[in-house]
Amino acid sequence: MSKIVEWFTAEGEVVQYRPLSARLPAFLAVYGPERGFSVDTEIQDSLSLKPGLLKLYAVALQAGRKPEEAGLPPLSAAGQTLVCRATLRDPAGRVLATATAAKVIQSYKDLEVLETAARQRLLAALGFGGDAFDRDEDQDRADQGWVPRSPVPVQAVVPAAEAVRAVPIVAPAPIQDPVEAPVSIQDPAEAPASSQDAPASVAPPPVASPSVAAPPASDRDARALTALIRQIEQQARVRGIESPVVTTRQEAQVALQRLLRRA
Repeated sequence: MSKIVEWFTAEGEVVQYRPLSARLPAFLAVYGPERGFSVDTEIQDSLSLKPGLLKLYAVALQAGRKPEEAGLPPLSAAGQTLVCRATLRDPAGRVLATATAAKVIQSYKDLEVLETAARQRLLAALGFGGDAFDRDEDQDRADQGWVPRSPVPVQAVVPAAEAVRAVPIVAPAPIQDPVEAPVSIQDPAEAPASSQDAPASVAPPPVASPSVAAPPASDRDARALTALIRQIEQQARVRGIESPVVTTRQEAQVALQRLLRRA
């Protein structure tokens, strides 16, 4: 059974993720303990990664002042965030790769989640699933204000010689002298009825073709649309409202965003 998990982002995009348990067998086959490799984890407080700030705290406390009085963040807030570092060592004890993760610890389970995050980032650093780094890079680009460039359609370039040959040569129409239409002299009583006097024929109104939803562009879009509809129906049931009707992936994403923003 596949362990690929599908998640929905705030924008309604479907994201596939392979959890750590699905990646461990391939990792252990290469860096397993039976081959002499080892993975060590170390838990540190966030201040250990900021020696300068830690020194300022020590100076303020030695002077008998609270950190807030010296313009420093409160110690209570600094102590809630812990950092876990995972290290891979070879049989000789040399460091091959490291990875870190940070998390605010509020319950006993948060520490286990932190250690798991550090381990999965270590596996990603060694090539066993790199989607975590892709999301980090996306966030980094968003923080810098970078906007993804929309793809520009590529048009085929036709050589000049072929373009000239492709233009059809149309013979000019013969020029004729204008001929005045003969004026008919006729008694008005004998003149035929004009178009205004004739009964007007009413054309039937055009029949609108029924709107047919455009099929998804690919199997991936179809699966994404189905997953989004399930998510929309679930969110609508939780809020006790009727599920909106959507026919395309874009409509489903917009509807899901509205439901997620709705209290």
